[in-house]
Amino acid sequence: MQSIVEHRRLLTKLAIGFGSLPILSYAFTSYRGWLRLGPGGLPYNIFGWLMNVAGHIIARSDTQEPAPYNPEHLTSLYGSSGNKTFFHGKALPSRSGSRPEIPNFVAPQRQMTEQATPAMLERMKAFLATLANQNPEIIQLKLSSLEGPYQHALWLADGFAIPEHLKPNKGEFAHPHGEGSTHVTLSLADSAKVIALGWAERHKLSGVKNMIPWGYVLIYAPRNEEEFGVWKRIVVASARFVAAAGPAVQVPE
Repeated sequence: MQSIVEHRRLLTKLAIGFGSLPILSYAFTSYRGWLRLGPGGLPYNIFGWLMNVAGHIIARSDTQEPAPYNPEHLTSLYGSSGNKTFFHGKALPSRSGSRPEIPNFVAPQRQMTEQATPAMLERMKAFLATLANQNPEIIQLKLSSLEGPYQHALWLADGFAIPEHLKPNKGEFAHPHGEGSTHVTLSLADSAKVIALGWAERHKLSGVKNMIPWGYVLIYAPRNEEEFGVWKRIVVASARFVAAAGPAVQVPE
């Protein structure tokens, strides 16, 4: 009888062991894929990956839907500027081709195809710095809080009143990533526009329990001079929106 019991225990342990192999294999593959994104706002180790995994519990999957919300329900948070456009001049064109590959991780959010060249990334960073230098009473450039010490970001200047919708980001409203994508905060109207035209998609936590603003979107990396021009217009629209209560934003030539 004891022999039978011992065999049953052994078989149970073997069954549990073999049954867990697919889960362990998936976890290992997922972790390796997450590491390929590079450092971001989470710890760049197993603990950061686990935080990303936990984030899926509350994350949204409709990141490419232009407006999966009722704007009227957000008036108290965004005010009248939420439904305004902050793009000036000619209409934005549609982005050509398909969207780049964005892995299904919560954070960090990155694009893995159609990445920007190092030269393009340097031009993008230079534009952010120039925009801040020309608007010191509105904007400042300092290390990102959302990305950690890996990138500089645009923030509202010290002493400038942070609008209610931007308080979760503590005044940070735009930062680039090493592969050329950029997170920016736009008005509800403008975020819906750039998503519909194929230039962007929302973060998976955008609009979730006010953790990140609904208008917090990932702008795809510019692939050429024309797209760099569109990217600059999007960044300026973001600055105009978050600083709507202040003086007009001076745009670099």
